[in-house]
Parts: sequence; structure tokens; C-alpha cells
Amino acid sequence: MQQIAAFGSHECRSKDTVHSAICTITGTPDQLVLNLACTAKSEDHVSELMQYVNDTLLPQMENSLGIQFEVRNLQFAVAGKENLALPSEPLDVALHPQQDWLEQPFIAPSPTPTGGLDFGRGGTPSDLSIA
Repeated sequence: MQQIAAFGSHECRSKDTVHSAICTITGTPDQLVLNLACTAKSEDHVSELMQYVNDTLLPQMENSLGIQFEVRNLQFAVAGKENLALPSEPLDVALHPQQDWLEQPFIAPSPTPTGGLDFGRGGTPSDLSIA
């Protein structure tokens, strides 16, 4: 079964429209479960890839095994353009003063006319009493 699963992965990856693919076969010999995840390089290639898997690849794999898959878990996706986040830089302390709110948890920030809430200058204690 592992050889047939490796064959399925290899056949998908050998297509020039495929970004990546992985195939596993699980279950008992009389109830095989196919798990196939295949990622196309672009959205234009997904339907062609689905047709290839359903009409060509799966019948080849089933013929090699001598049994049909009881369950076919097929997943098709499109490779995205990943923008990796840049490493974070330390905050400018002058622009973003540190506030240790655990030391004074009941002090509400005071609003400033241009900058909204000012967390660095304190404020008035919040009234948390039950009336």
C-alpha cells in the first residue's frame, strides 16, 4: 500500500502544473481509505488536475491494488503567494512608552485631544464599587 501511495504522490508531482502533492492509504485491506492532497500552481490548473486524478490516477492505483477505495478523501488547493512577515523591530520607547498596567490595574488611560487614549500618563482611577 505504501508503494501505491508513493506512486500516487509521484504521479501528481510529476505534472508541471502541480506545486506539491502527498498521498496516503489507510484502513483495512477490504476497506481502504485514500487521502490525497494536491496543490496546483494556479487556479487555472485545478479542474484539469481534478479530472486527471479522478479519471486516470485513481483507476490506475485501484487496478494495482486489485480493490476500489472505500473512501476517497481528495483535497485540491492553489498555491498562494506567501509574504513572510519581516522580523519585528524594537519599539521606539519615545513613541510607545511602556505601561506596566499590573502595577496600577485600576487606572484608566486619559484621552488626549490629538492622540486618543494616552496610556503613558496615567489618568483617573476607575470606579469599580458596586452601587
